[in-house]
Amino acid sequence: MSETNYDSDNHIEQLIISMIDLDESRFDRVLSSSVIKLGFDDTVVKVLYPFFEKIGLLWQIGSVYPAQEHFVSNLVRQKLIIAIDGQSGSHKPDAKTFLMFLPSNEWHELGLLFYSYLVKKSGFRVLYLGQSVPFEDLLEVKNKHRIDYLFTSITTPVTQKKYTEYIQQLSIAFAANTVFITGYQANEFKIILPDNVVKIGSPEELLNAIKVNN
Repeated sequence: MSETNYDSDNHIEQLIISMIDLDESRFDRVLSSSVIKLGFDDTVVKVLYPFFEKIGLLWQIGSVYPAQEHFVSNLVRQKLIIAIDGQSGSHKPDAKTFLMFLPSNEWHELGLLFYSYLVKKSGFRVLYLGQSVPFEDLLEVKNKHRIDYLFTSITTPVTQKKYTEYIQQLSIAFAANTVFITGYQANEFKIILPDNVVKIGSPEELLNAIKVNN
């Protein structure tokens, strides 16, 4: 195991302990240590993202309770928003635009914030709509702004039929755009996606995809 992998795994385990103990000071120390050793970008991709994937697994088996998840989610959300704000004005005037949102009744926002930071850091303009956005609002934004890419995440359980219908709806309404989709449900359902819809399984996949498309 490389030193980087060891550092990442160790930081993730320490963050989990901090979450279980609701220890904000320890959480901040571990995160700061990771940023010093790996840099903020690699901390987001190699530590925070897999950390929340592990929380999801712990949640499924009943090893964490809501207060613990909310505790770390709010801490990380604050740090991500600060990091995203730090990228304001960094895109070029002719930069392509990402429309980033969660579908109606979808509230799991951290993954969207992770990806928003990475997209903005890569030089794109971001229109961030956030949680539970009605489909009609997406069409309103489309009519008033130039959109190049859409990015959404679906984590809350839905039927495959509803998931497929929503993907088709996005694909048709934004036929001239590339639609990136991620989240637990996106990885769970093995369906044939429309040509303009791309499933993203990790931050690295998105970074590679936008390098090709930019």
